[in-house]
Amino acid sequence: MKLVDRYIIRQLFGPFLFFLFVFAGIIWLNQALKIVDVVIENGQPGMVFVELSAYLLPRVIESVFPVAAFASALFLTNRLYAESEYVVLMAAGQTPYEFSKPFISFGIISFVAVSLLAHFITPISNNVFQLRQHEIRQEFLSQLVKEGAFISPKKGITFYFGFVHSDGLLEDILIREINEQGRQVIHSAPTGRIVDTDTDTKLVLINGVLQQYDQETQLLNVVQFDSFSYDLSQFSKDIGTRVKGTSATITPNLPWRISGTDRNTQLRAIDAQSRLVKALFSLVMPLLGAAILFSGSFSRSGFFYRISFAVMLLFGLNTLRGAAESYVEKAPDHAFMLYSPVLLAVFIIVALITITTKGWNRLNISRLTSRKRAQA
Repeated sequence: MKLVDRYIIRQLFGPFLFFLFVFAGIIWLNQALKIVDVVIENGQPGMVFVELSAYLLPRVIESVFPVAAFASALFLTNRLYAESEYVVLMAAGQTPYEFSKPFISFGIISFVAVSLLAHFITPISNNVFQLRQHEIRQEFLSQLVKEGAFISPKKGITFYFGFVHSDGLLEDILIREINEQGRQVIHSAPTGRIVDTDTDTKLVLINGVLQQYDQETQLLNVVQFDSFSYDLSQFSKDIGTRVKGTSATITPNLPWRISGTDRNTQLRAIDAQSRLVKALFSLVMPLLGAAILFSGSFSRSGFFYRISFAVMLLFGLNTLRGAAESYVEKAPDHAFMLYSPVLLAVFIIVALITITTKGWNRLNISRLTSRKRAQA
């Protein structure tokens, strides 16, 4: 690899990490806020939020990786123009094809990174994330036992725990029940513990009082007890068996053939091939961002219009990628359409570099028109 190529690749990493951090931070924050509801509803501590948020990072990085690579190539090419480094390279005899090599090398690095993320790291992370959420929803005790708060897990039933010790000892326990006939039953005890058995979970109240009030007779019955066992299993959530989805399955365990299979297999195969499309997108994005700028002549006023075109082209290709995936889901026999955005990007790159190499950017439309008129 030439010294110039290594220099450009090193210069690409700085802007790339900056854009990756910014884009990933915005999307990660947006998705992490959705986890807050899961954590709060299930009474989990703050560290659980941090844990679940960390599992989102591979998915977020995978989604913004091509965009960050595109933006870094666009930024660096614009800087090379502004600081006249690109002009010096061209004056030294470097052709657009040679100038494209470091961006191709950076694209290969991006391809390998996104491939590892899309095919392995992100599915594994999604699997752990979904498993952890499933476990949290099953931990119904954490929703009941909240220190200093009145909790109503079911209509007509209220729990209160004054203090929860680290060893599991509960203090100042109050349980209030109201049945359909309006009869109230209150269990109270200074201390208690939660006991798990093979079949159920019970709250054992120690040296407590049971108070029962009948509104019809307006009588209050009070019963003192040394210990009382209260069944907590009635509040467990039946959320069913967790089913491992396609997003939580690594690519080698997914089918690859789309056409000629059942509907479920087709959807799983489309997801597998879509991961490859993401990696190929990362391969061509750096060179596409650079080619849009160096394909034209130097402009003293800057490259606002070219950069605007590059941004619109990026959004257009991403939209086309989503549209192609939706189309293949409806027409599995046209699976090749999944790769149409990548092929279009390659066609644009080849066209731009060819135009630059042959000097088409120097042609003047008015001159061509005058020549045609003269010939006529």
